Amino acid sequence: MNTSTQVLIIGGGFAGVSAAQELEKKGVSTILVDKKNYFEVTFATLRNIAAPETVKNSARKTYRSFLQGAFIQASVRKLSANSALLDNGDEITFEKVIIASGTRYPTLSAAKPSDSLNIVDRNQEMVDYHQQLRSSSQVLIIGGGVVGVELAGEIAYAMPEITVTLTHNKASLLDGYKEKAQQKALKQLESLGVNVIFNSRFEEKDGHYIDNKTGRSLSPDMVLTATGVLPNNEFLLDSLAHTLNPHGFINVDEKLAVIGQDNFFALGDIADVGEAKLGYLAQQQGTYLAKSIIKQLANKSSKAYKRNPLMALIPTGQKTGVVQLPFMVTTWKGLVNMKQKDLFIKKMYSAFGTEPDLS
Repeated sequence: MNTSTQVLIIGGGFAGVSAAQELEKKGVSTILVDKKNYFEVTFATLRNIAAPETVKNSARKTYRSFLQGAFIQASVRKLSANSALLDNGDEITFEKVIIASGTRYPTLSAAKPSDSLNIVDRNQEMVDYHQQLRSSSQVLIIGGGVVGVELAGEIAYAMPEITVTLTHNKASLLDGYKEKAQQKALKQLESLGVNVIFNSRFEEKDGHYIDNKTGRSLSPDMVLTATGVLPNNEFLLDSLAHTLNPHGFINVDEKLAVIGQDNFFALGDIADVGEAKLGYLAQQQGTYLAKSIIKQLANKSSKAYKRNPLMALIPTGQKTGVVQLPFMVTTWKGLVNMKQKDLFIKKMYSAFGTEPDLS
């Protein structure tokens, strides 16, 4: 089947959904393509597996229940100058395309779904993770970035009977964050009983996890590896590899247009935007880009996208967290509790013109 649209959007994360909703609101026709049938507030999933009673399944909602434009559940097999071939054999022609295909955690589907493409399956995956945690007495988390830190804090807070060990291959947690934020996060985790091991590289060998640097051995019941993401760029490698930087992310200009490809735009985690890869920033990029495209269609000029400094609120369990702002780092409860209430699930859906599914 062949179909056409003004704007094709590849990927239904924060950036893609934000762009779709804003464009449709202004009368621009869109088709959003995603391999799964639901949107997920991904930064709420770690609490979902550690303490499911707190957020239940409110982080997820089917696209068709709130998306204003058209939606097709499929993957893009090949992208060309004005058309996209889907894995179901369909072809979509477009005037403009927004690539918002994001990234994936190859070793941690708890953070971002990989094989659970149906909302029912994803909800069950969260239950399965929780049950596996419940049956564990020792949990090893490999990787001390934002995901590893949050995961360690959520599990240690919700399940204090579990011995949680967090290992990192560097001398401090939260690479790229201010030293004060790194130190405060470490202190909060240790106060929850988390064992943090720095400058280590643990790998599985004969049922045990051995640190290649010291030979130290651990025998956890459950291992969660949070050691980075990979760009979802496979459909670009054939004929659009020239749009990628050496790390596989898409090069964009000051207006989020893909460098070297007319009528192509990219945003969110897949794009080399020049700011932190965080959900709320991807949502802002989507809103900006939609408004910019609307102006282009009306032959009006648009301003460049204004990059934002790193600002983050990192929970370490349900009561504590670290807030990094451009001018300060704080653990003040007034700020921390802004996210602790519902992990910004309602706020994010509100930005999309809808509400969480609380059923």
